[in-house]
Amino acid sequence: MGDEISKAFASAYPNLVWEITKGGSGPWVFCVSADGNRELFPAVSQAVRAAPDLPGWIVQAFRSRGSLNVVSDMNVLTLGDPDIWCSVHPTTSGVDVTLHIKGLSPATDRALGHAALLLLDNAVGEYDAVMKIASLGRAPLAAPPVRRPDYFPLAELPQYLDSIDESSRGR
Repeated sequence: MGDEISKAFASAYPNLVWEITKGGSGPWVFCVSADGNRELFPAVSQAVRAAPDLPGWIVQAFRSRGSLNVVSDMNVLTLGDPDIWCSVHPTTSGVDVTLHIKGLSPATDRALGHAALLLLDNAVGEYDAVMKIASLGRAPLAAPPVRRPDYFPLAELPQYLDSIDESSRGR
């Protein structure tokens, strides 16, 4: 079945990707993704609008937010949500975000940077990661981190991005 879906989907939307998930006892979810490519977002919306209604299925645009109860294990290194803090700086084009990562060094940058990016995408979802974050940087996490309005754990970034969106709607 997966091969048939892949062939049909690729012929109609060659630059997009898809995934299927099942949420407990809820409906199946067919997620259409631009794989983080902003230029393909209109094609994602078009694909979702063109999808037929199927009982027991939801067709969704973009990868949604996920659980932060995830630990990325990279052989000797592990990285989870408590190991990443964010500094944020609102700009006219979105939010500049720096991920402050526990254990980040030149020797660990490739592995930890990649794992932190996966956790970020899971935390905020594909749409917000691309449309609300203007720039993304990495830095080592200071021990112990001290919370400020512009510096907080990764788990709070979705709420921060939502508040930026809500405050801009009120203007």
